Amino acid sequence: MTTTTNGETTMSSAGVGVAADLAADFEKRRAGRVDAGDLVAENLAALDAAGVIAAADGDGAHRRQVLRTVAGGCGATAFALGAALAAGRAEAVLHHAAVQYGLAERAYAVAVERVRQLGDVARQPGPQFAVARMRGSLDTMTALLDRQAGRAVGDDAAALAEACTAGLFVAGEAEAVVSAAYDLVDADAAARIGQIWHDLKATPPPVPGALARELVGKAAFGIDPDETPRWV
Repeated sequence: MTTTTNGETTMSSAGVGVAADLAADFEKRRAGRVDAGDLVAENLAALDAAGVIAAADGDGAHRRQVLRTVAGGCGATAFALGAALAAGRAEAVLHHAAVQYGLAERAYAVAVERVRQLGDVARQPGPQFAVARMRGSLDTMTALLDRQAGRAVGDDAAALAEACTAGLFVAGEAEAVVSAAYDLVDADAAARIGQIWHDLKATPPPVPGALARELVGKAAFGIDPDETPRWV
């Protein structure tokens, strides 16, 4: 379902629900496979047939929500979708970060659910402290993504630097959350966390880490990133 406000089409909560239902199916169909492989094309076709891709092509916040949701079922599919929907490099960086956040969010959910099922393990301070750190990381990631998305308007160097600020932080925090989730679970849940880790690392970012740091640093110092020579 979509709504139109002032001529702009956005995805409703019901539309995000459709994406969530499909993501749950993607996760089930991938069981036992580390790499999503040919499932990515099938998943994208299913999203397209359900109208999720068309509906996500409007408001940026809703688009990132869709990417987060799809990432919970298959990160490889969400990365491919984010790249396809991006209008420029700044948006591509934000989309990539939104998928990384979605993967971390799913790893957290899997870990928390599994620890709850293990009973007394949840009463130990180690898992409680680990989950607290993970929760703080997730909340900080989404707050920074939302703020930087409002600043990364357009596709000039300034916008790209704003997007990269979020991208660099989310990349590191997402890895930390997924790694912590893996340490918390037993063998039954480790396979799913392994899939998430694989997806997190298998798709390179739109702007490599070293270049992203250069862009953010030069923006802070007021240096034109296109100046020659780049380094002095």
